[in-house]
Formats: sequence, structure tokens, C-alpha cells
Amino acid sequence: MEYKGKRILVLGAGRSGIGAAHVLGLLGAKVVLNDYKTVNLTAAEQQLLAEGKVTVITGRQDIDLLTDVERIVVSPGIALTIPILVEAKQRGLDIVGEVEVAYDISKAPILGVTGTNGKTTTTTLLAEVMAQTGKPIKVGGNIGSSLSEAAYEISSDGYLVAELSSYQLETVKTFKPLGAIVLNITPDHLQRHKTMAAYQAAKENIFAHQQASDRTVLNLDDESVASMKERVPGKVLCISQNHSVTDGAYFENGQCYAVRGGVAEFVINTAEIHLPGRHNIENILAVIALAYDLGVTAEQIHAVIAQFKGVEHRLEPVAEIAGAMYFNDSKATNTDSAIKAIEAFTAPIILLAGGHDKLTDLTEFMALVKTRVRDLILMGEAAQRFAEAAKAAGVTNIYQVRSMAEAVAKGHELAKVGDVVLLSPACSSFDWYHCFEERGDDFKNEVQALKTLVEGKVEQKGSLS
Repeated sequence: MEYKGKRILVLGAGRSGIGAAHVLGLLGAKVVLNDYKTVNLTAAEQQLLAEGKVTVITGRQDIDLLTDVERIVVSPGIALTIPILVEAKQRGLDIVGEVEVAYDISKAPILGVTGTNGKTTTTTLLAEVMAQTGKPIKVGGNIGSSLSEAAYEISSDGYLVAELSSYQLETVKTFKPLGAIVLNITPDHLQRHKTMAAYQAAKENIFAHQQASDRTVLNLDDESVASMKERVPGKVLCISQNHSVTDGAYFENGQCYAVRGGVAEFVINTAEIHLPGRHNIENILAVIALAYDLGVTAEQIHAVIAQFKGVEHRLEPVAEIAGAMYFNDSKATNTDSAIKAIEAFTAPIILLAGGHDKLTDLTEFMALVKTRVRDLILMGEAAQRFAEAAKAAGVTNIYQVRSMAEAVAKGHELAKVGDVVLLSPACSSFDWYHCFEERGDDFKNEVQALKTLVEGKVEQKGSLS
């Protein structure tokens, strides 16, 4: 779409909406940024919007905002069922998400990553691997800056690497990445999508408009993802930890291989990988498959993976206190992600879980907690339902706390030498926090404060003796 002179309404004054409004304004569009809540913009945000000559209206969302509008750009957190969008649909107005805007304006090819879990790790690793080409790389979407701002800044000789949620993919119309990755599909965001079929359909939009010259990585070990193979218009690259593949990447006897035309090439073994858990092998294989097909050599891919230590808030080591290791997995906002975190450890686990309850089924999660978790510490809105489900599953050591500080203190009280104290909430963070990053930072701050306190007591004891 040519945006110059067009009247654009951007709904949602968060990171995505502000980024889209700013860029569209710079492109010459007449932009109104609206949020039904009153929003206090930072000085930096106000400056961005002023640069784009954006009109900001917050604290109301009247239907008259639709007058003469030629396109509506919806931020990912906004449901398509709100009154103003229902009215817009009835009027036949063009409604898209920020991802569509980014695709419109990006001069560089886009590499997109989606899936229920593992998106951030995979996107970050893919960007670092693609940087080995020497070409400019920008990252955006569900990670980092807004995707439209990254798209505006990237030059034509680079790559735009995008982490894409179902919310972002729900509103695309022509979006067509050069390369796409679909990692896994498990129940999540069903409050928004209502059914698994609708959730999966949103995910499949990542490849829906591809052509034969494009490629999509599919995880054959996930039944739902494997079923997409017949619907991918472009080249399919397969990954598996259970068997070899013809094109893509696979894992066998502790080693990762890249494959092209049935010919396998060794990339890296588990002794050189710093990310724990089978799920991280899945993420690594996806990156290997796409990057290798795009011309990055096995040696270049190896060099990046061998030094990659993971991303913040995803199985992030925080500290060792009195012989127990503390890990921050605040990004585990659903039960499947928390299951993967628990399965990554062999040591006894003290699990800190709970938060804003997504009301997903807890049967599989609590069955694993019973067998792999020694002590369960629950917090937030979900604590009571989680506690009841844990008791029903036969879990015995259950504790409920009222703050992150209390949770960390209880974890320390229960921990023995060699234990793992793991924050992996299996819930979103919106009861006590604005985002999972804020929750993870709170956990890390409390752990560091505990470490200082414990080490200070030990030092004081030593000086007295």
C-alpha cells in the first residue's frame, strides 16, 4: 500500500502502535493514534509521534474516529471483537495488523518465527547466525522494537528477523516472508482464539501467502505442525529429533546435522551447546535448517551456536546460593513451556509457579510436577486453582505465598545442596506485573538480595569465629 496522504487510524498506544504510527507518519500518512485508556506517553514517545505529525487521542474510542479512514492498523493486544472494529468491518474498512505494515514497507526480505514456545530463543539465535553473512540484520515483532520501525530502518541488502505471535499473524493479508519457522502448536491464547483450530489457522498465516521460491521450516516431531506440510506453498524444510530428513536438519546421537538434498553435514554436538533441554535442540535445529538453506555454512552456524548462552527470562541462570541453583524462566507463560523447563533438569526441583490464570487444562502439567518437582510454591491469581489441581494429582508439598519476595524466601528455606529453584510460572504475568520481563526482573532482584544476605551472614559468622 502507498501510505502517503492516506488517512490511517492506529489502535493501541503500546510499543507496536506507537512504532507503526511513527513510521506511517514519516511516510506521509495522516495518522491518528488512539487508545480507549488514558495513556501517559514518555518524552521519547511524544517526540517520535511529533516527528510523524501523529494526532494522539486517548481516554476514549468513539465511532467518529472512523470518519474518512482508509486503513486501520490494530495492535496485537487488541481483540478484533471490540465495538469500533465491529463497526469498521460492517463499513468494509481495511483492517490489518502492524506485521502487514512492516511487510508493506520493508525493502529487505523477512524471516519469520512462530510457534507456541521457543520463539524468542529461536529468533535471537537466527538473527545472530544470519549476521554471519555480513549483511545488515534487524530484529522486531514480539521481541525488541516494533516490527514496522525495524522494517523502516533495514536496508534492502539485509534481513528483517521477526518473532511473530498468533495475535500478530491473525491480521495479515499479503504478508510473505522469504523464510518461515513453525516450531510447535500447543494450547495457548484460547481466550482470544476460542478454538485450537482458529489458533492454528492464525499461526499458519506465516506461510499462507508464500510462493515456490520461499521456504518454511516445520517441526515433524509436533503432530499439528507436521500436518501443515501439505499446505505450505513454498519449499518445506523439516526438522526432527526422532529421525533423519531429506532437507532441513536433524538430531542423532548427540549431534545436529544440516541436510540438503539428502546429504547431511555435521554442525554441532551437545557438548558444545549451552542451552539445556530437548526443546532447545528443537530451536537450534530450526535455525540450522533455515540458515543453511539460505547459504550460511555449517562452520558459521557452529561458531554462533557454540557461544550462544540463551536469552533473558528463558531458563536464565541467576545465582548459586548455599549450593542450590536459581533459574529465571519468567517467559514460561503457559503450561507447555513450563513442562519443557521442568524436563530440562535432572536435579530435584523447587518450582515457583502461578500468576494470571489462562484457565488451560492442568492435567499433564500437574502429572509432571508430581513426578519431577519436590516442592511447589504457588503465587498470584492462579494459586488456588493450581493448588487444587496439584492436590488432585497427588502432589503433597504445596505452599502458597503472597509476593515474589516470599516465594524466593520459601524456595531458599526448602532448598538443599544440588537443588534447582526454578521460576517457571505457567501463567501470564498480568495479575502482579505489566509483563513477563518485569516479573523476571523482580525474581532476579529478590534472588540477588537473598544471595547478598546469605553471603553476608556467612562472612559475619566467619569473622566471629
